[in-house]
Amino acid sequence: MVDHYGLIVLLIALQIVSYEGFTFTREKIDCLGNPDNGGEPCPTDTEFKEYRSKQHRTQATVNQTIQKFLPKKLKPSFSSSHGIVKRANSIALFRDLLIILDSSGSLGSRNFEIVKQQIGELLSLLCPLPDAFSSNSRFGNNRVALIQFSSIVKEEFDFDDNRNIFEIKEAIKSVPYLGGMTCTGDAFYKAIQMFNSSKGMRKGTKHEVLILTDGKANCGKPVSTVLPALHAKATVFALTIGSFLASGIRELASYVSKPTPGHIFAVEDFKDVQKLLNLIKAQIGPLYPCIPFDL
Repeated sequence: MVDHYGLIVLLIALQIVSYEGFTFTREKIDCLGNPDNGGEPCPTDTEFKEYRSKQHRTQATVNQTIQKFLPKKLKPSFSSSHGIVKRANSIALFRDLLIILDSSGSLGSRNFEIVKQQIGELLSLLCPLPDAFSSNSRFGNNRVALIQFSSIVKEEFDFDDNRNIFEIKEAIKSVPYLGGMTCTGDAFYKAIQMFNSSKGMRKGTKHEVLILTDGKANCGKPVSTVLPALHAKATVFALTIGSFLASGIRELASYVSKPTPGHIFAVEDFKDVQKLLNLIKAQIGPLYPCIPFDL
C-alpha cells in the first residue's frame, strides 16, 4: 500500500511525464497478416481503435520541432568535389539525415501512407530554397537516407541515391508497407552501418537520425546494447505516435540524444501528424516557407 508521501511522489512523476507530451494507455500490439500459429489476424485499418487519456500539447510540439529539429538562420556551406563539406567563418553545416520508419503491424497500411506523405512535407520545410537537397547547388546541400523496419530491417535508399527533393519524396512514396513485429534494436544496428562513406555519408556534415515509431520494441536486438554506438555516430531525434505505458515512455526516451525534451516529439495519433505539419507551416508563414539554420 502506498503511503501519503509515496502518493505525492507518484503524482509528481506522472505530471512530469505528461509534460513531456506522453499519455498513459495500453502497450502497442503488433500482428501478422496471415498467422499460421493459431494467433489472431491483423484487424483492418478501420478496426484499429483509439486509446487516449489526455490531449498532447500540440502547440508545444510544434514549437519544439521548429526550434530543435528544424534549424535556424541559414548561412551557405561550400562542398568540395570529394564530398567533404568545407566550412568558412560562421558557416552552418548541412545535414546527412537518416530516417528510420516503423512499418510494424500496429500501424496499419493506411497510417503508414499518412506517415510517408508527412515525412516528405517535413523535408520540404528545410532551407535553402528552392531545394535544400539539390545536388546541383554550388552552396552545398542536405542529404537523406531511409530504412524501414518491422520483423526485418530494409534499406530503402542511401544518402546519395536521390538528387533533389522531388526524387526523395517519390522514393519515400514508393516504400512498401511491411507489417509484422517491432525489431527496433535491429533497425538501430543497421543505422550504425548506414553512417559510412559507402552509403553516401559525408565528413563535415551534421549526422542525424529521425525515427518515427508508434511503440516500444518487441523483438530483435535489445535496444540498450546498440544505442551507445548509434549515439556516438549521430544525433538522434524521435517522433512518437500514440500514447504509452510508463515502460514504453522510458524506452522511447532512451532512443534520443540528450537533452531528451529537445530531441523527442510526440503526437496523439496518426491524424495529428498531418495536423502537426499544417501548424508548423502556419507558424512559419507563407512569406518565409522554410526553416533556415545555423550552428
